[in-house]
Amino acid sequence: MADTERDSEKHPPQKKSRAASIMAFFCGMTLLMVAGFACFYFMVSRAASAPVDKLAQALSTVLGTEVTVRGSTAVLEKSEIGELAVVQRKTQAIVKYETSWLGSDKILIVRGDFLVKAGFDLTEGGNWGILDGKVNGKLPKGKVLSVEPIGDFEIYHSDNGTINRLNPQDHANAYNHLKHQARRDAERSDIGREAERVLLRRINDRMNGLDSDLYWEEQPLP
Repeated sequence: MADTERDSEKHPPQKKSRAASIMAFFCGMTLLMVAGFACFYFMVSRAASAPVDKLAQALSTVLGTEVTVRGSTAVLEKSEIGELAVVQRKTQAIVKYETSWLGSDKILIVRGDFLVKAGFDLTEGGNWGILDGKVNGKLPKGKVLSVEPIGDFEIYHSDNGTINRLNPQDHANAYNHLKHQARRDAERSDIGREAERVLLRRINDRMNGLDSDLYWEEQPLP
């Protein structure tokens, strides 16, 4: 009995209750701070990253490859991804192949239809960031990716010289000139700029209202 009375004198109930209250107060404050930081992260930090997430998703969908997010930047890694064709059109080419030997001329005029595809080389990758609510970064430059013949070539005109006669090699040479001419015509056309406009429109359609200042390595003509 005497020992119990002495312990009660050393540790009064009021002091124990006060210590427990202080401990509970600090624990409560700690929990509130943790909850506050969590709310800040999900409501502010995640909200700030949402535009770049949306950009990365749009680019990934349009480019057909993975675009990752690093901080406030959407990144397409350099790799052997390949090419992306977004525009195609049919075209026709015609060339005149002529040679002369000992004053004797032979002539072949050939014509052919071609399918031209234009798009982008994605092997160099790219970086696109968010600045003041707008997207900025270089996009690949649109270019001719392929020019493929459609069907057989047509001999529009042929003329043998008196002693300089047409032969199979002449036909092969004329067809090669025709294919080179078709590619030159395609590269001089506006199909590359059309590919740029198509790609930019597809990206903007998926950005759901986010302003875009995406630009080209060489600014396309309007």
